[in-house]
Amino acid sequence: MIVSSPSSPAQGKTQTGIFGRIPPWVTLLALAPILGELVSSHQTPLEFVNPFNLLILSLPYGCGALICRELLIRWSGSALSLLLLGLAFGVYEEGVVVYSLFDPDWSELGPLATYGFRVGVNWTWSIMTIQFHALISIGSSVVLAHIIHSDRRNQAWLGKRGLIACGAGLLAWIPVLGLIMKYDMHRPFPQLYLYLLAWGVVLGLVFAAYRLAIRQVPSVKTVRARPWFFFVLGLINITVVFSCVFITAEYGFPPLGVTLLSLVLFDAISLALVWRWSGHTRGWDDRHRLALIAGLLVFFVFFAFTKDFESWHGTSIIGILTIMGLWQLGRTVHRKRQLSGYTS
Repeated sequence: MIVSSPSSPAQGKTQTGIFGRIPPWVTLLALAPILGELVSSHQTPLEFVNPFNLLILSLPYGCGALICRELLIRWSGSALSLLLLGLAFGVYEEGVVVYSLFDPDWSELGPLATYGFRVGVNWTWSIMTIQFHALISIGSSVVLAHIIHSDRRNQAWLGKRGLIACGAGLLAWIPVLGLIMKYDMHRPFPQLYLYLLAWGVVLGLVFAAYRLAIRQVPSVKTVRARPWFFFVLGLINITVVFSCVFITAEYGFPPLGVTLLSLVLFDAISLALVWRWSGHTRGWDDRHRLALIAGLLVFFVFFAFTKDFESWHGTSIIGILTIMGLWQLGRTVHRKRQLSGYTS
């Protein structure tokens, strides 16, 4: 249910505000870690702005988002290709780099460690965290960068050397983070077949994104839903998935297989609705894309406030800034649409 890609007549020809002076690749390099770590409240503002920490975060998130975005443009892919690339990034980060998909003692699991762990895999954690990276870390950051730099959304933002540098940066994340977290002392290496399987899934998803991109997807120009439909769908999807994962783990019911099947079916229904409402992801404009992203992010904004209610970390400030940013971006999108001669 990620969105992005080809521009429509409703989209303006100018960049958004102060961002017009910033190279678009810099915008995306910053947006990816901001959404993935800061807006999600995974890190507090003070933790995030630590120069060393910021470098370690920008390396994978920013490089990963730029690679996914450049492949999408070079392949002339649609939102579905971006979704697959985002999923590949999620498996790479959580399976290849930090091993959280396979570590039953991963610090963030809580009750998921006992409920969702089977045959060497944290299944419910895997679904939740991979979906998070696909929708938020990669999908939302790429789409927001496209909206901000709408006049350059269909252009390559990196040359060959830049793309190679991002690839090297992403691969360097494996040894760098490994040394920092000292896996050899504290965390066992996952079973070899699982590690190789994770690499296989990453490569398979990238190949599937390529194959999907080169296929001609039928275009339906009529969008079947107003922007607020997408907002509600994004909010419901992310809320249900995260709530279902933790609530079922807390109570240990229903059986794990039922939970996994329910999550997959729910995501499939959500994706089908986006596909239908957006005219096969070819007919919508920035209003619909931004509404979907806002729905996804509002869930995390809510928890940014609740986290500060429990103990002050400054996350509510990030929540307020996120709301203000989305509101301003929405006004800009609306203004561009009016200048383009659209009144409906």
